[in-house]
Amino acid sequence: MKSHFTPHKDITGTLSILLATLCWGFSGCSGQYLLHDLALPTPVVLCIRQISAGIILIALDLLFRKSTQRHASCRSSIRTSKKDLLILIFFAIFGICLTQYTFFMAIYYSDSGTATVLQYLSTILIFLVTCVRTKTLPTKTESAAVLAAVAGTFLISTGGRPGNLAISGYALLFGVICAISYSTYTLIPGRIVRTYGAKYVVGRGMLISGILLSLFVRPWTYEIPLSSEVILGFCGLILVGTAAGSTFYHFGASLLSPVKAGTLANFDPVSSVLLTALLLGTTFTATDLAGFFCIIGAVFLLQLCRGRLT
Repeated sequence: MKSHFTPHKDITGTLSILLATLCWGFSGCSGQYLLHDLALPTPVVLCIRQISAGIILIALDLLFRKSTQRHASCRSSIRTSKKDLLILIFFAIFGICLTQYTFFMAIYYSDSGTATVLQYLSTILIFLVTCVRTKTLPTKTESAAVLAAVAGTFLISTGGRPGNLAISGYALLFGVICAISYSTYTLIPGRIVRTYGAKYVVGRGMLISGILLSLFVRPWTYEIPLSSEVILGFCGLILVGTAAGSTFYHFGASLLSPVKAGTLANFDPVSSVLLTALLLGTTFTATDLAGFFCIIGAVFLLQLCRGRLT
């Protein structure tokens, strides 16, 4: 059977997903800029980001609804199923809200590059959960990837010196919790994402999480200066990171095989580290870079192993 993945589609899809990872990396830099340079309160930034991003994704979902509804399995509204609605609310709280809160706190206590790399430890956790679920032992290559991820975490957190913390303890704590919650972010909504579509579920999940978080944070009680720096920071965080990043990724993923799209998306931590250094002047030690290399390499290795098995 002739493959429908033509060279032109392959190149276009690859470039689109790489652009998406750059958008995500730029979004993290924008978050660091708002938290570090402009000293905005982390919970307030998160509330604004969640609600705005949710509205944008819902609008994008409505824009592309016609093409989505060509699939017979797609439903018009999640409100028709109480079970699916409960899963969405659970996903909004323990998937999206917890992931985003811990991610932004990790940025606050360290930087965007470090937070993103630690977040991608979720790939290792998801792999281990899959091994337990399927009652299978990892191969030698997969075991090496897990050990590399552990070594990378050790290098980032200690600088290669046992008994010493090279980064803030809070940064490490929030980074690890972010990785765990990002695993639930990936695993929880699988069925409803297949039923309603990614933008439908994530958009509504973000909006719900933003509204619930706002009830506790009460962002309207804070005075946020509407300076050009603040507006540009939020534009980078929301418009570039959410609207452009999501659009580029889903367009690219529609042109590539799922394995290749997933592998290319793992360039997110690479772009985040590079942009953090180039745009914000954040410096990383040789040990930091070695730790990043171990974790990112482990993620790519597991993705390639998964590709050979599918």
